[in-house]
Amino acid sequence: MVVIAAMTGLIAAVLMFTAGYLLGTRRGARARERLWQQSLDLVENFKDQRRQLVEQQEEMRITVLRDDNLRAKLDQVLTPILRRERLGFELSDEGSEDGNRGDLTHLLDQIAQKGSFRAVVLTDDEGLPLASSSSAWDLDRLSGISSFLLVLADRFGRDGAPAPLSFMLHDEENNVTLSRLFRLRDKRLLLTAVSTSTELTSTALDPALARLGKVLSK
Repeated sequence: MVVIAAMTGLIAAVLMFTAGYLLGTRRGARARERLWQQSLDLVENFKDQRRQLVEQQEEMRITVLRDDNLRAKLDQVLTPILRRERLGFELSDEGSEDGNRGDLTHLLDQIAQKGSFRAVVLTDDEGLPLASSSSAWDLDRLSGISSFLLVLADRFGRDGAPAPLSFMLHDEENNVTLSRLFRLRDKRLLLTAVSTSTELTSTALDPALARLGKVLSK
């Protein structure tokens, strides 16, 4: 009986240990399964976040490209306008002239420098040069052009038609010659400037007329 009881107790202990082991194994398997699923979820979450980051970066890149294109277009439109405004301001700036007629060449030099003109010439109503910038060349040709433009202006102004105030000539070497007619004490004068800039407008020399009038009036 003692032996049987001992055997029975041993078998019961083995069964309890086995049941506990199996229960623990199942619980461990479930825990490992949960951990595996959590790992998969974390991987998927990481992939989603990475995909969203890539999409955001692409959107930012497109936005930057659009901004750059817009900025380039604005610069293309505004740059010539800003240059003309700056040129007008600089040509109208009286600087340090004292108003003597002897400063006429100095004034034309300043106009040439500030306007980046290759040459600046002032002629009378017969096309004869009164003064020129130090950088001026081929005065005979420029005087001949002035004489022709004065005659052409007279023809345009016949029969009460409005007379032209300026002429622009663009030659095959990409030089632009701008001539501005103006009057001072009933005398007609012509201010001519030669430039390599095709952005020059017909009114580019207008801001300098007041300074010319001040010097010529002395």
